[in-house]
Amino acid sequence: MNGTGTILCGLSIIGTVLCSAADLELAAGGRTPYKIVVDPAATMAERHAATELARFLKQVTGAEFAVRTGTTAGPDPTILVGPGLAARALAPGLKLDRLAPDGIVIEARGQHLILAGDRPRGTLYAVYTFLEDFVGCRWWSSKVSFVPRKSVLRVPPPHVRYIPPLEYRETFWWDAFDPDWAVRNKSNGNRARLDEKRGGHIVYKGFVHTFNALVPPKKYFKQHPEWFSEIDGKRLGGDGERVQLCLTNPALKDFVVQRVLQWLKESPAANIVSVSQNDWGGRCQCASCNALEKAEGAPSGPLLHFVNYVAERVGKQYPDVAISTLAYHYTRKPPRHVKPLPNVIVRLCSIECNFLRPLGTDPSNVKFRQDIEAWNRICKRLYIWDYTTNFAHYIMPHPNLRVLAPNIRFFVAHGVKGVFEQGAYQSPGAEFAELRAWILAKLLWDPSRDPQALIDEFVTGYYGAGAPYIRQYIRLLHDTAEKSGAPLRISASPNAPFFTLDFLAAAERLFQKAETAVQGDPDVLNRVQLAHLPVRYLWAMRWYDFQGEARRRRMPWPGPADYVENAKTFLAVARKNHVTKLSEGRPLDSFARRTISLGRRTSTPPPGCEKLARERWIDLQDATFNLWREGTGAKLVQDAKASDGVAAWMPGTHREWAIQQRLNVAGIDPNATYTCYASIRCEKTGDEGSAFSFGLYDITNRRSAGSGQAACKEIPDAEYHTYRIAVTNLHGGMYLWVAPTKNPENVKSIYVDRFWLVENKPLKP
Repeated sequence: MNGTGTILCGLSIIGTVLCSAADLELAAGGRTPYKIVVDPAATMAERHAATELARFLKQVTGAEFAVRTGTTAGPDPTILVGPGLAARALAPGLKLDRLAPDGIVIEARGQHLILAGDRPRGTLYAVYTFLEDFVGCRWWSSKVSFVPRKSVLRVPPPHVRYIPPLEYRETFWWDAFDPDWAVRNKSNGNRARLDEKRGGHIVYKGFVHTFNALVPPKKYFKQHPEWFSEIDGKRLGGDGERVQLCLTNPALKDFVVQRVLQWLKESPAANIVSVSQNDWGGRCQCASCNALEKAEGAPSGPLLHFVNYVAERVGKQYPDVAISTLAYHYTRKPPRHVKPLPNVIVRLCSIECNFLRPLGTDPSNVKFRQDIEAWNRICKRLYIWDYTTNFAHYIMPHPNLRVLAPNIRFFVAHGVKGVFEQGAYQSPGAEFAELRAWILAKLLWDPSRDPQALIDEFVTGYYGAGAPYIRQYIRLLHDTAEKSGAPLRISASPNAPFFTLDFLAAAERLFQKAETAVQGDPDVLNRVQLAHLPVRYLWAMRWYDFQGEARRRRMPWPGPADYVENAKTFLAVARKNHVTKLSEGRPLDSFARRTISLGRRTSTPPPGCEKLARERWIDLQDATFNLWREGTGAKLVQDAKASDGVAAWMPGTHREWAIQQRLNVAGIDPNATYTCYASIRCEKTGDEGSAFSFGLYDITNRRSAGSGQAACKEIPDAEYHTYRIAVTNLHGGMYLWVAPTKNPENVKSIYVDRFWLVENKPLKP
């Protein structure tokens, strides 16, 4: 830990405890002998810190803590806020000018208190740390806090000096952007809305993926094609072509230097400028770039030479500004020879990792571990871009709470100076969003904190009488996921192997108990209902799948009594809490379309299954389909001809596998063979060519396990017909698909009602 000091017993672990002197009595019976003093030359942030201190102390004690300006402590008890003349005179040995970055001092001198810190934010952090660790205040979210009420407020004389190990701490979750929450929880990243009064924040110019912003292809490709990637002997940069820059081109280097200087003139508050690759492949393969890449042993070589060139020249005019770049996908491995200059920040990204297991110890994350160790050997300002949510399903359960603390400690132990914790940043309502944001902020400030103690503290304070059941649910979720042995990626599926019917049944029981326990408190009930949404979401996504499993197991249905009511409750709670996004690309309304807004009804058994035993077939309705470019490439629509009144629609204008159904569903016997079917209808305008194709793809083994096509002339009408796709063994690493064949002259629309799987009984000898 990069900090020392003393703190009140039992409330924090920032430092060592010394409680030998007499307590300081700050207030009693609604009165206080203390005044708050700020220096006449105090910054706006320091004056705001004094105001905040007075406001919260009044809420706690009922006493008025007057705020005054002054340069001395005086004879009366005083709280000195900020590193002003009075604090320096009272305690000259505190070295208040040696607290960077963001360090704090909370110090008793006789009956006086000093709350000060590194400018511009440190004094605010000192005040909020004092209010948390000595007074007992908590700011759980932007809307929910806890301020104790005390008729007598006494504190032991504090002796705290602490400098956080991370200079940059970004909790990139929707609620964490609130300026008061951010400063009170010491999050200082680019996105937080922190004004000068709240100490400001670290400011990026061009946050990430800036090559196209620095050198727009639409503007410069025709004039300078040599500035853009050469791939297979051709310079690319036209409309729709995803390319990078030619990083060895001398003229381009000088041009980017001028562009960065222009950006800094436009944004004088920027601390960091991003010069970083676009968010795709397409690196340059010209002879010069290839030679440098070969010499450095990695694609990061040409990138780092390029960024160093920019940083060296920009640094002459802006010595306090850093140039940031990425170690991401193809640039994640560090180069052999070139090292980042001192004013270069390298942001290493953990996107490929298994987030169920610690990055620093688990074998599944060994490649990332090797990369961070190698970058630490050559980079003085190493940052991390970390991922803490499910970007495909913000609201779905995401069992990563147990790795947050060990991962941050691992980063700090390997020289990391800044961490960006990317979460559900577009909308409130993601799974345990407020809990994650609060815990991450605490750990980024002090990585030594006990993560389980933090979880317990938050859950108790936020969920009230429902807390015991929420804690049990968190333990159940993480234990189930860990026992499964499956990895946790940033886009996990509702069909993940740890989302079993038994898990969901137990989770539902716990949330029903939690809601019952808080019925008398509408605000807390709403928080519990919001925490219940991920379980309701899984019921909705896996309803038909799990109902089939329950029937096959001959067990009573353990889920919500009614599909429609579950979906209606989900939507009502989500809308009440202003949830707008289910994922980075899907609005809340897409849930309504998948569940109830299109008038979905209970379906009949698939064709040919009417007389089969229920355990022999698995029905896969369109509610669980993955849709390519949902809305244009494929979408769910009302269809009276479909078995449940809803179908997945595609136009005849493309050839993408736009409708897919993963087979990591409950009830598949890996030792049995299955016949896979689809119910498809086609609205055609002619009889030429092919209408659509279908198939079964094995992702694990990277091969087709069956496919076919339907010719337009073979389709007799616009009714649903059954198509057999494959007869084979099945496993979770497969998916069924249907695609148009790009024949708009003859095919208007294609509709897929359902897939289904029929287990093949072995022949009797």
